[in-house]
Amino acid sequence: MSVLYFDMNLIIDAGNSFLKYFVFSDDTLVEHDIISYAELNHFDFSNLSCKKAIICNVSKIDTQEIMSHFPGVSFLEFKHDTQTLISNKYETPATLGLDRLAAANGAEIIAPKKNKLIIDLGTAITIDFVDKDANYIGGNISVGMSSRFKALHDYTQNLPLLSPTEKTKLTGKNTIEAIQNGVIIGICNEIDGYIKSYSSIYQDITTFLTGGDCLFFEKRVKNSIFAQPNLVAIGLNAVLTYNETI
Repeated sequence: MSVLYFDMNLIIDAGNSFLKYFVFSDDTLVEHDIISYAELNHFDFSNLSCKKAIICNVSKIDTQEIMSHFPGVSFLEFKHDTQTLISNKYETPATLGLDRLAAANGAEIIAPKKNKLIIDLGTAITIDFVDKDANYIGGNISVGMSSRFKALHDYTQNLPLLSPTEKTKLTGKNTIEAIQNGVIIGICNEIDGYIKSYSSIYQDITTFLTGGDCLFFEKRVKNSIFAQPNLVAIGLNAVLTYNETI
């Protein structure tokens, strides 16, 4: 039996390939799903009786068209000029990825008054830093795990296209091991290196792992981290709640 949700927050993360939706009761995630845009016209959202929503849209589909599938929902579109919990100190704030900005807000609501390092492990790896005074300072962008495997195959003559493995070791004894070790251990060292570098400068720092590959790397990272795959949704929910109070 479908559950009807009343007085809940609907969070919509419209990415390039998929639409993710989340339903929050206050700060508690009660439902979420991922659908393709091809499914959008045939998906039944009737059980999502939410009256308010926030949408972060980086897809090629118009926001109004997406929200037409959620009739009766009043929505806030998350943009660079949306009021948030943090101050954006990026030198080019309009170029900052909205997912990175949302994740930074998610980290802020979870760990206020602390320095925060956010590592998003997806198609790209993004490293973002928010200080204890809720200032988004900036970050870096690197190549994600699936992209590294694909690049080794696409841009070399003879290397196969591989997938991640649960077992790695320091030295690969064959080409398959060498590629898998190189990609996975390389990312682990990258993560640990950033955590070590930031921790040597900033006290009381909390590190978040998020993104599609965060649970894969959670158990492989040496340093203490907080794994939260839905950090972007948590941030958007916090922004929606915050905008209702100002």
